[in-house]
Amino acid sequence: MSRNRGRPRREGADEQILGIALEVLREKGYRDLTVDVVAERAGVAKTTVYRRWPSKGALVAAAIAPLAPRESGDAEVVLRDICATLQLIGSVDGDAEMVEVVRAAIEPRRRLLRETLGDDLIADFLIGSLLVRLFITHEPLDDVTGLVNITRAKAIANNE
Repeated sequence: MSRNRGRPRREGADEQILGIALEVLREKGYRDLTVDVVAERAGVAKTTVYRRWPSKGALVAAAIAPLAPRESGDAEVVLRDICATLQLIGSVDGDAEMVEVVRAAIEPRRRLLRETLGDDLIADFLIGSLLVRLFITHEPLDDVTGLVNITRAKAIANNE
């Protein structure tokens, strides 16, 4: 007869930990989020968190993954979601792990934007503009409507 090692996993613990990770991310940002704080708030050991997610980046990527929209016919809605996600994870200066989190967070949204616009290059242009603002110029990410209007005007001009 085989015996399970350790205590059984608490029902709903994964969802609770991810919810708390998202809460801490919203409160403190990526840089100041720690697995210690998430574990403490969840009432679990830090090793419990690391058994499920091998790093802070993996934990954050898992926490924000369900936030990705599934479908949209409106590029502005998708871009606003991308802005909200980028603002949530904040600066990743020199953090290779966080670059992977950004990639995991943005890729499903990029795919949706490309489908919505029907143009890969324009989708990449729009997302690239947001990334430049976030990581290079540190300008606010609040002019999504302007980006979409410029893109639509260009598309109309090209079709004339």
